[in-house]
Amino acid sequence: MEALELDVSTTVDVATATAVHELVARNETATGIPGLGEDRLRALDRAVQGDHSPLALVVSVRRQGRSELVGWAQIDGSGVDRIPTMEAVVDTSLYDLRSGDSVLDTLVDAALVAFATHGGGSLRWWMHHLSDADDVRATARGFVPERDLLQFRCPLPLAARSIGPGGRAPASITTRAFRVGLDEAAWLVQNNRAFVDHPEQGQWDLATLEAREAEPWFDPHGFRVLPVDGRIGGSCWTKVHGSATTGEGEIYVIGVDPDFHGRGWGRALAEDGFAWLASRGIRTGMLYVDAANVAAVELYASMGMTVDHVDRSYVNRSIVLPGVQATWESSTP
Repeated sequence: MEALELDVSTTVDVATATAVHELVARNETATGIPGLGEDRLRALDRAVQGDHSPLALVVSVRRQGRSELVGWAQIDGSGVDRIPTMEAVVDTSLYDLRSGDSVLDTLVDAALVAFATHGGGSLRWWMHHLSDADDVRATARGFVPERDLLQFRCPLPLAARSIGPGGRAPASITTRAFRVGLDEAAWLVQNNRAFVDHPEQGQWDLATLEAREAEPWFDPHGFRVLPVDGRIGGSCWTKVHGSATTGEGEIYVIGVDPDFHGRGWGRALAEDGFAWLASRGIRTGMLYVDAANVAAVELYASMGMTVDHVDRSYVNRSIVLPGVQATWESSTP
């Protein structure tokens, strides 16, 4: 394989950020897997815009003498509990499996050496669409599994409603669209109460919500809220990936205020959200749920959803200089 050029930095300019987005898009087109999650891309864009959310470091990989990115590793400080979080992606359209894995190993080892050189410490590593090779790669570098996210999928529209657990009839609810400029405060109360112990979702503020409202995919009509006595008792926020004819519909955030637990609203809100997506022409629905949330896992399985893949976070509480060598100028795996 031709030599690779690796560059380590703690800053990112607009051109590099654009190249990263292009790399992620190419990877998703080739494999269906973007390689970098939404949080990493958002942290990258904030850094370019001058936000003070830090990029601990980034490692870019190019083929020698070429400008196009073929690999990217990012460590930023936007993770849960402020533990720096790493993700890495290689352009799999350019390499076969064996070569791509070799490039990824080089990229990850370079990032770990750089992180250790910059002070080290605890590091979280997210793997998307987990494979056995990913698990081996992480554990070989001293990381231990921390948390699994399951992606459930289902065809849309959903099958006819069935009797819920315990023979209980499904709940009937009437939702409305989220009102931008009016519903933010009430929704934040509902969300943060519903996710009080959740590592990512439970501490949202107005700035976080408004940042999502500014995303190009945001559609208030697909953000369904359930009003109850002047409050928002629950909500189901949907997101469309791609076009209505070829895209997929995600339940992005779904929650019920604890005051209204036990009424079957979680299932009803999920059905309502998927029904709205189906009305837009979407034929595949999906959502993510923490594997430790047994009740939610059982609920979605009972609705006919099946697990498509697993995303896993690993953690290493003490990153020190590992027993690998990284040559920053070039490397030939």
